[in-house]
Amino acid sequence: MLNRRSFVEGSYDRGAMAFVSEYWLMIHRAAGWGALRGFLFSLMANRYLTMEQMLRVLRHYESHTGMQYWYKDSEVTEQQV
Repeated sequence: MLNRRSFVEGSYDRGAMAFVSEYWLMIHRAAGWGALRGFLFSLMANRYLTMEQMLRVLRHYESHTGMQYWYKDSEVTEQQV
C-alpha cells in the first residue's frame, strides 16, 4: 500500500512512478489514461512535477498497459480505403 509519506519521499516523480507501478491495472480498469493524465497535470500545475517528469510517468504507464499495440484511429491502411 502506497501512503503519502512514501509518495512524496525524495521527489514526486519517483512517488508517481511507484504509484503507477503498483496500481497500473486498477488505473487502467477504473479510470484510464485520460484520468491519469489529468491527475499528473494537476501535479504539474502545482509545480510538483515538470513536463518531462509527467511524460516519463505516462510512458511508464503505457509500457505496463501495452498501449503501443493498441489500434490507432489515425492509421489508415490501403485495405480500409
